[in-house]
Amino acid sequence: MFERIIIVLILYTVLLSFDYLRLKESEKKVTYIYSFLIVISLFLSTNYILDANWPNLKDLIHAVLLKPAEQIVEYMTIE
Repeated sequence: MFERIIIVLILYTVLLSFDYLRLKESEKKVTYIYSFLIVISLFLSTNYILDANWPNLKDLIHAVLLKPAEQIVEYMTIE
């Protein structure tokens, strides 16, 4: 677990150090979108560090797209 914390800290330090100056000069809209993506990545990083079985993006996509995908397959199936 300690190694995972170190890896995530290094990655975020590098990421934010490169993007900080660009974000200061960018529009608010870009800053909000970037912040939203950082929050999502922090959630997934915490999931990675704790090795928890929390819902992730795959589960969200599965919940949203499963029924439409099944309907398309059912429609396309030839009996």
